[in-house]
This record gives sequence, structure tokens and C-alpha cells, in this order.
Amino acid sequence: MLLKAAGRSVATGRKFHTLHCKVLCQSKMESTTNPKEIMIPVPYGHIAGKIWNEGGSPLLGLHGWMDNAGTWDTVAPLLPRNISIVAIDFPGHGLSSFKPLGIGCTFVHLLQVIERVVQYFGWKEVSLLGHSMGGAAAMMYAGAFPEKVIKVIMVDMVKPVATPAENQPQQTAKSIKELLEVEAKIGKGLQSYEYSFIVDKLIKGYASSITEETAKILLKRGSIKHSNGLYSFNYDPRLKVPSIFGMTFEQQKEFANRLNCELMIIKASGGPIYEKQEHYDEMKSLYSKSAKKFIYKEVEGTHHVHLNDPQVVAPLIVEFMHRKL
Repeated sequence: MLLKAAGRSVATGRKFHTLHCKVLCQSKMESTTNPKEIMIPVPYGHIAGKIWNEGGSPLLGLHGWMDNAGTWDTVAPLLPRNISIVAIDFPGHGLSSFKPLGIGCTFVHLLQVIERVVQYFGWKEVSLLGHSMGGAAAMMYAGAFPEKVIKVIMVDMVKPVATPAENQPQQTAKSIKELLEVEAKIGKGLQSYEYSFIVDKLIKGYASSITEETAKILLKRGSIKHSNGLYSFNYDPRLKVPSIFGMTFEQQKEFANRLNCELMIIKASGGPIYEKQEHYDEMKSLYSKSAKKFIYKEVEGTHHVHLNDPQVVAPLIVEFMHRKL
């Protein structure tokens, strides 16, 4: 399948997106692996991303929470040219537009973003490569649109984080309260730091899951340099607000039951554990029944093993992608 040329979004004229346009220009100049930058028009602005190896079979790269498309910068150059990696920034991350004020950031909305990208490129079928939150979104999309997905690779994510039904009312109240508080602060200026401080702050924020080198990779799309030489993070602060509605484990299992693709999970030995083990075991059992082929690989590394140690992850991706259905 060939990738069509990505177009530029029509300028919105909204001040809300100025920061991201400025960062996009900076990122183009700093690129070291020569992927092609793209901007996909959406009703609220654009979805930014980049493509390696145009013309091959599409592999849509989906990053984790608070990360960006740079999460695939070390893996992508190790993959063969017959695989076109299209890595996107989810809304409010990296160089993509923020969603309009008044709207919270929800996990389920990520599935809509994936479908917008699929329709934009005119893909009839696609494979998905997702890390953490992006891996969870990939699995859920494959359950919602089983006819469109060939393969799914989840890096250090077994299943989406579930919200027990009895906890939902409190989570809804917390989400509404925090969203209004955060919105009241938007537009009042960004905190700025020395570059060395912002690197250290990012590493600590990820509990040392990333190195100084890989932190700088994420900051290419995840920060902006001001005229005074200081730096600010450029993510949408609403990303830290919990979703107004979560999904129960029972709902998630219904998505898993609809899988019609091959699925591989690459689990990092030092990755976080979000739920009790029996939930993970039950979900893996479902995958083995619903997926055309289910592969579970454990590797040494942190939550960002793909970014820190691409030589460990890339061969697994290549082998899986070249499997014949």
C-alpha cells in the first residue's frame, strides 16, 4: 500500500495553536534521521507526525501518555524499507493541536484519532505499533474495527487500565473539578527552565525510565525554546486530568473478544504494573483465543525499552511484521 502525500492543515488563526506551529518548525531543523514531517488536518487544527520509508506497508506508531512521535526515533531506522512507519503525536502531545477549550482529554477519543489518520491516508488495512497508552489504544481500535487491522504490537502494555464501576462516580466528579481548574490557568503563561533542568525534570517524571539521551529525543517535539534561551514543556495541561469516564474490565474484554488480527506483546522486565495479575492473565487468555496469532515476549529493560534499547525491540518487530498470515 502506498502512502499518499500528507497535506498541510488550513491555518486556523487561533492563538491556541501558535505554540505548536513554532515547535514544528524547530523540529524540522533538528531532525537527524530524516523522516518526513506531516500535518493531518482535523476539525480542531492538525495531527502532526512523521513518516519513515514512504511506499511500504503502513505501520502506525502510537506513543504513550505524555510522550510523542519521537518515541520511535531509535527503532524506526532499524526497520526495513518495506515497512512505512507513520508515527503521530496524539492531540495535546508533541506538535499536534490541542483540542478546543471546554473538552477534556479521554482515552477513548484516541480511537477516533486513529480512525481519522486511517481515513486520511485511505488505508483499507493497517498494522499498529503502540507503546503504553498507545498500545492500549491500538488493541481497542483493533477490537472496534477488526476488519481494518492486520497486526498489533503492544510495547510494555498488556491491557488498558480499567476503572472499576464502583469508582466511576468519584472519578467523574474529580475529572470535572480538575478540568475546570486547569482550564482557568491555560493562557496565563508557561513555566520556563534551563535546558539541563528540563531534561532532568523529564527523567524524574518518568521515574528514570528514560536516559538523558532519550529524554533529549522526546524533548525535540515535547518542548519549545524561548527567545531568552529557556525552555518550556508544550503538552496540553489537560492531559493530566483523569478521563471523565473510564472503562470497566468487562467492557475491555468485549473489545479483546473481537480481535481478528495477529497480536504481539513485548513486555519490559522493569515496566510498571497497573492492575492485579489475574486481570493480565485473563486478558492474555482472551488474546490467545481471539487473535489469529498471539505472541508474548519478555525483554530486559525499562518501560521505555524500545527507545532506550531499540536493538532489543526492533528484531522482534521485524520478525513479527514479516510473518505470513
